[in-house]
Amino acid sequence: MEILLTLLAGLIAGVTLWDQFVTVFSTGGAGPLSQRAYQGLWHVLLLIHRRQPIHRVLKYAGPAMILLSIVTWYLMLVLALFLVLVAHPGSVINNVSIASADAMETLYFTSTTLSSLGYGDWVPSGPPWTFVSTLATLLATIVITVSLSYVISVISAAVERRSLATGIFAMGKTEEDIIRNASLRDPEGSLKNYLFSLSSAIDQQALRHLAYPVLKYCHATRAELSPARAMLLLGDTLFLLDLEDSTSLQGITRVLRSSINNFAEFSRAGTASAELGDSEKSRLAGVAATLELATDRAEFDRAYEAYAPLRRRLISLCEEDGWTL
Repeated sequence: MEILLTLLAGLIAGVTLWDQFVTVFSTGGAGPLSQRAYQGLWHVLLLIHRRQPIHRVLKYAGPAMILLSIVTWYLMLVLALFLVLVAHPGSVINNVSIASADAMETLYFTSTTLSSLGYGDWVPSGPPWTFVSTLATLLATIVITVSLSYVISVISAAVERRSLATGIFAMGKTEEDIIRNASLRDPEGSLKNYLFSLSSAIDQQALRHLAYPVLKYCHATRAELSPARAMLLLGDTLFLLDLEDSTSLQGITRVLRSSINNFAEFSRAGTASAELGDSEKSRLAGVAATLELATDRAEFDRAYEAYAPLRRRLISLCEEDGWTL
């Protein structure tokens, strides 16, 4: 039993440290435990949200997930140390009577030791338990310290994420507004350079989603603050611009479309799958006709079919963010 509990404690500690390391330091997504917890909790919240909108609840889901991760990492280290000590009777003793601690007293010692309180009424009986307790306290301190630094970075990235959405919606609330306001057909169009600058901002935000996976769950309570809705609006705008025969816009649309693809790939949580409706296709066809970007419906249909895979991903992104068209 001693060997079994010791091995179990080592497994718990190893999984905990690996999960935090991957979540905090890796650019490939969250750790295995955090990733499943994030997706599961968000999936449940979205199911509720689709029945009865709970935007204000979703707003706090991201911060709650971060707090839950930190608390879980800490408690798992507490559990690991407790299992090691309780598996070896006599490893913790009373500082006055030298009596061995029972299970509850060992748990008390474990929690006070890892929290760095260390009242001193219960102490390790000697080597190697002094070393084990010191090492566990060090690991717990590292977990808490690194987690707090991670929180600050996530908050900063969340602000930039919202700023990106605001910057896109500032150009216009609809595809027609953006195209008219940008004067893209004019070589001196004031917003042409701004569109180029958006590309690097979108790519940067996409990479931040890899570094901080919990960003996917930082919900905006207003549509104009949602990066997912902003990406869909920008993607539809680029699709309409590509319908024009002029080649002067190809450089802008190609660069921006590549950035939007990156954003859609790196920020997808995989909790939604969208279907394209005919109503949206008809709406875009109407906008194209109004702006005289495409006069041939067959040509429009071919272009829309080519754009459909990306648009499906962008709509899925919106649904994952708690927004529908």
